[in-house]
Amino acid sequence: MITRRLVIREYTTADTPAVQENVRDASYWEHHATEPPSAEQISALILWAVQEQSIKPRINYYLASARKDSGVIIGEAVLRITDPVHRQGEIGFGIGRKYWKQGYATEIGACLLHAAFSHFKLHRVLGQCAPDNKASIRVMQKLGMAREGMMRDTTFARGKWWSSVVYSILEHEYAKIGKLTQT
Repeated sequence: MITRRLVIREYTTADTPAVQENVRDASYWEHHATEPPSAEQISALILWAVQEQSIKPRINYYLASARKDSGVIIGEAVLRITDPVHRQGEIGFGIGRKYWKQGYATEIGACLLHAAFSHFKLHRVLGQCAPDNKASIRVMQKLGMAREGMMRDTTFARGKWWSSVVYSILEHEYAKIGKLTQT
């Protein structure tokens, strides 16, 4: 998938060092209810993403987001089809710290929603993040997603309970605004 500034593509195992570089900064994990992964865990994740590419029917799309001009991987784009029968999905995105506040997350999110509704014909797509992750909340709002609520204390990690705010958009809502968010 191509946006104005990015190529959102399948991972290859050769991408592992670039991913490790992007997620090395502790601030990347500030709003995640998981321990920062080791280099071995990142390698295993990329290998899993590559293996998922051959699964039929495929439901997990864990993709690299690379700059069109340089090919440098700046982050990740995730689309999961959580319930194919009821046409439900979930999007996610992560950006390396040095690429924050440049509109990349919104660009990735818009591309993922376009794929979710246009290609996969989903009915509902959600996104979720920690309640204090104001940047991700802003992105979901810019994408036209509506806040559904908060799931409280769903995960215990790093010595505390984590909650998650949930945003979603339905296909008829996207049909009205989709052309505005496409990149």
